[in-house]
Amino acid sequence: MNTEKLLVVQDLKKHFQPSKKFLQTTPAPVRAVDGISFTLLKGETLGLVGESGCGKSTAARTLLRLLEPTSGQVSFCGTQLFDLKEAEMRTLRSEMQIIFQDPYSSVNPGRRIGKILQEPFEIHGFKDNKENTEKAKHLLKQVGLTPGHFNSYPHELSGGQLQRVGIARAIALSPKLIVADEPVSALDVSIRAQVINLLLDLKERLNMSYLFISHDLGVVEYFCDRVAVMYLGKIIEFADNEQIYNSPQHPYTQALLNAIPNLESGRDKQKITLKGDISMLAPQRKGCAFLNRCPIKEKRCEEQEPVLKEIAPGHQVACLLKS
Repeated sequence: MNTEKLLVVQDLKKHFQPSKKFLQTTPAPVRAVDGISFTLLKGETLGLVGESGCGKSTAARTLLRLLEPTSGQVSFCGTQLFDLKEAEMRTLRSEMQIIFQDPYSSVNPGRRIGKILQEPFEIHGFKDNKENTEKAKHLLKQVGLTPGHFNSYPHELSGGQLQRVGIARAIALSPKLIVADEPVSALDVSIRAQVINLLLDLKERLNMSYLFISHDLGVVEYFCDRVAVMYLGKIIEFADNEQIYNSPQHPYTQALLNAIPNLESGRDKQKITLKGDISMLAPQRKGCAFLNRCPIKEKRCEEQEPVLKEIAPGHQVACLLKS
């Protein structure tokens, strides 16, 4: 694999300040992303996984500056994104695109598919309408649709077809990076494999990198080269695909893998299950954020906050009992 760095994220934080109610003290900020760091290599697919509410989608939107960060740095091809002015960032967006989870809410229902696909070219200064039309029809072919869909409206397409339109729009300007935010979770099971295989094919043909966000570890195992596991705004385990799936170290990762339905795998499942919902939990003021749900916690876990440490080459874990 290429070892050249495409994206470098350093101590990225995104906190939200809840509204102050009458006669109440200022509430503590919600630490949606609380100091994550990772590197994405050129040509690599990196999975960012965890339960709903762990902060993975917020992290993706923040590093793309769809949300402004609280602090931290993100470098893309050597350029510090948070130092750029709005106009400079707009120019760079042609190289950084996103595929959203819900294909229906990510397009204008009143515009024909052809116009939706011509839009990226028009925004970035391509004024030849005839040429833009041909490019849009070529994009349809690239994602497995036909030129006949050019004059269709979004409501006339199925969810799988409309997600292919979203993918076509994302690759229109030949980006170096695509952030895929739960791109198949809203699709029928029978369609998911087709869309995943399409994304893999486009990656090879167009020489792109993916940041792939998902709560489905079965899909991530098939699709990703390396995996970062998030919990309450932090990365708690980071390793390549084989290490995560064959030798998970953090009890949270073990529990997530234990929940994957698999009738044929010979993999030994960890006897760990989680109680409670991540959306109902708040981070501990001190100690491990996973404390309230951890089945193997010790007394020191109540006092010390674990940090991400390398326990084997390329394998990092934030757990006091593993470091």
